Amino acid sequence: MNDHFYFYILQQEARKRAIDAINKRLTKTGNIQRWDHLTLCSILGPEMPNALDFATKEWPKYYGPDTHEGLAMDWRHVVLSRAADPDHFNLAIWQKVNGTQVLVALALGNPSHGRNHLTVKWIERYYGHNYLGGRALWPILTCAEEYAKLLGCERVLIKDPVDSGKYERYGYAAYTHPHVPHGGCYLGKDV
Repeated sequence: MNDHFYFYILQQEARKRAIDAINKRLTKTGNIQRWDHLTLCSILGPEMPNALDFATKEWPKYYGPDTHEGLAMDWRHVVLSRAADPDHFNLAIWQKVNGTQVLVALALGNPSHGRNHLTVKWIERYYGHNYLGGRALWPILTCAEEYAKLLGCERVLIKDPVDSGKYERYGYAAYTHPHVPHGGCYLGKDV
């Protein structure tokens, strides 16, 4: 079996599990309107093929000192440079808002060579109008955790989180990376 296809199927399963977990929780708590018309898919996948165009053209329109100044990276470059790695983690979250598909968030990372952990290195969300708003972290982390489990990883790491407190609500805590003792800030959660 082709490695790219195999890991694509694993990521699809992780996204399905994340949606199931979200639906299960929302069925108990209500508030499903914010989550209506949500699509979790690959950044370069056929489901919603223009994620990089949306991120580079639409997202900067809402950057600013009161929201977010944008990451110091180009999504197109980072995603395309990792596309050759079949097991990399990537997620695009779309939501239909007033009849139009809106790219709510992107996330990208990769497993360690020994598959001890999955590191999510880049996460960014859209600050324009969408129903999900700042809640995009929940499906991102759920997908990452499910993918890590499918890969046989022990934990998920978040590299250089912008706001540690947001991750701590989901069970992440400071983590000292044994192979990077003097560089990078990490949060981790065992899966």
